[in-house]
Amino acid sequence: MPSVLPGSICAPPGLAMPESLFPARQDDAARLAAIDAETNPSPWSADAFRESLARSRGFTVRDDAGVVLGFVVYTAVAGACEILELAVTVRARQRGLGRKLLDAAIEDAVGEGARRCILEVRDSNTAARALYASAGFLVDGRRKAYYRTPEGREDALLMSCDL
Repeated sequence: MPSVLPGSICAPPGLAMPESLFPARQDDAARLAAIDAETNPSPWSADAFRESLARSRGFTVRDDAGVVLGFVVYTAVAGACEILELAVTVRARQRGLGRKLLDAAIEDAVGEGARRCILEVRDSNTAARALYASAGFLVDGRRKAYYRTPEGREDALLMSCDL
């Protein structure tokens, strides 16, 4: 079994990548919160991102002007990786950036000894569910009425994969 899921965060030789990965920093928190507010019905605040990045890990993907287009925040503890948040701006979707961020988090977590990765995703988030399924994640369970929505509550799907 490969140590990292299929798909690489590195470009094939001779193929330039216009977006680059960088470690997420606490001073990125306001931009991460803005992206999360654009894409998430229950977004984290800038303070929540600062607090999470103080005890977790993360990557951002930035364009050639340095503008953050997406991020992943995750933990790598006791043999497991947990994806806490992953988002890409609406204008930068369908370019493989979500997969690039997911792969980077998993590669880093594997380097820290992770053998399994877990996450939860909104049942209605079909794009994220497809991304995770394409990376080998399987649905393990469901948390009924876990997320708040403007209309009420929504289930979370629990997903995982072996690394």
